[in-house]
Amino acid sequence: MLLRILGCWTPYPRPLEACSGYLVSTAAANLLLDCGHGISAQLTRWLPAEKLDAVIISHFHPDHYADLYAIRHMIRGAIFLKTRQQPLAVYLPQEPAHLFEEFAAMPELQVNAITAGSSFMVGDVEIRPFAVHHSLPSFGFRVENNNQSIVYTADTSYSKSLLDEVRKGTDLLLCECTLIAAEDELSQQLGHLSTLQVGRIAREGGVGMLLATHFWPGYNVGMLQREIEQEYQGKLIMAANTVVVSI
Repeated sequence: MLLRILGCWTPYPRPLEACSGYLVSTAAANLLLDCGHGISAQLTRWLPAEKLDAVIISHFHPDHYADLYAIRHMIRGAIFLKTRQQPLAVYLPQEPAHLFEEFAAMPELQVNAITAGSSFMVGDVEIRPFAVHHSLPSFGFRVENNNQSIVYTADTSYSKSLLDEVRKGTDLLLCECTLIAAEDELSQQLGHLSTLQVGRIAREGGVGMLLATHFWPGYNVGMLQREIEQEYQGKLIMAANTVVVSI
């Protein structure tokens, strides 16, 4: 699997960059994990819309789904120009219901509900959603291909269930890192992870590689890295829109 970071900022991007969006590609599939502000433009630097097989949305905060509206129009254009035959498969949480129903009514999209404990295939990639703890109903995802695994936390606070999921075997942990060490005690209240918690999860979960993402634009990424390294001394990559990882 090839993982390309398209965007890594929250709740708004730095200039000319984007919020959450992660393109996973294999020999038989191209799928997009989350689709926040600015992702549609970043996506088309690497992949035309007609080649996208699926979009998977973790939760309905705009920095994770807002550009699905733009991608819907890209798919509409591709179908009109006959460069694409089928609607785009989209996997969404069922809540809030009005947003799920809005996208489900769009003919360019083939909308599917995400449920924890289920699994589905996109080409040769298996995706297993699991519930995480956030201010809206939210899902993380285990993404597997050829015995290799990516675990994407999406937005979440720390929980034993999250650590248990990581411990099942994780070659690459794509982990949100919204808060700094000084905000550690606020993490449960805000529904996010701090740098120290990110490091602990990676260390205790025995991950092969940690890719930290979902940064507030006002924080220095180098400082965030140094704080993570207080807890985790394994292979660490800080997300940027130049990062491509093969596993």
